[in-house]
Amino acid sequence: MALLAMLGAGISVALASWAGHRMVSHALIQHRSLFTDEASSSLRDLFVFVDVARLWPALIILAASSGLVAWLLTGSVLLALIAAVILLVLPRVLLARARRARLARLDAQLPEALTALGASLRAGASLGVGLQTVLQDAQAPLTQEFGLMLREQRMGLTLAAALGNLYQRMPSESVQMVVVVLQVAGATGGSVAGLLERLAETLRARQHLDMKLEMLTSQGRLQAWVIGALPWVLLLALTQVDPHSAELLMGTSRGHAVLAAVVGLELLGAIMMRRILRIVT
Repeated sequence: MALLAMLGAGISVALASWAGHRMVSHALIQHRSLFTDEASSSLRDLFVFVDVARLWPALIILAASSGLVAWLLTGSVLLALIAAVILLVLPRVLLARARRARLARLDAQLPEALTALGASLRAGASLGVGLQTVLQDAQAPLTQEFGLMLREQRMGLTLAAALGNLYQRMPSESVQMVVVVLQVAGATGGSVAGLLERLAETLRARQHLDMKLEMLTSQGRLQAWVIGALPWVLLLALTQVDPHSAELLMGTSRGHAVLAAVVGLELLGAIMMRRILRIVT
């Protein structure tokens, strides 16, 4: 009986290990595909041209190293897994943030560019010549995005298709309005200098309103940072005031479970707060 019990336990452990390996492998394959696609698209939109396939092994090595370091420091397998997962997800978050920052910079450049383009059109220049004139004194990302649009036109793409590609790369409401105005100008052939200048004034007013909203919601964002940092500050204070209780948190499996729950609740709170701020703004 004891032999049968040991055999059954061994088979159960082997099956559980096989199932866990299959699940982890499937999850890694899916994440690799998603990471490769998103990273390729994001880096291409950021005008950063690298071989994304070479980044994945480096990311796996960094994630494994961070998990190993967390395990050596804490002795907890759970915290080591959390550290590895965070490092695997972190590049996607950073790329999304970089894209948002680039889009915000382009939106901030549009009013001045539209005013200069309207002045060029009033002086008698064509739309293409006016855009080239504006790009001579502009900075990235405006020069990169509109320069790519002009190069696509020179390669045979229609103005409407090139503008559509521009909006796909930079999908903001401001870019959409500019694209519509330029498409109308290309289709009708009429003067849209006044329309471009009015659109520039509208975008300036919207940016002023966005800045005012950001100022009004800055207190809420600061409160979110303070509340998020408070548990870790209290944990640091606890290590100095009551080292025995801190040792229970840092050196036992139950304490590690509590810390993992705290991290999960912190992330959930951050996601909820971010969604609330996005709705408000």
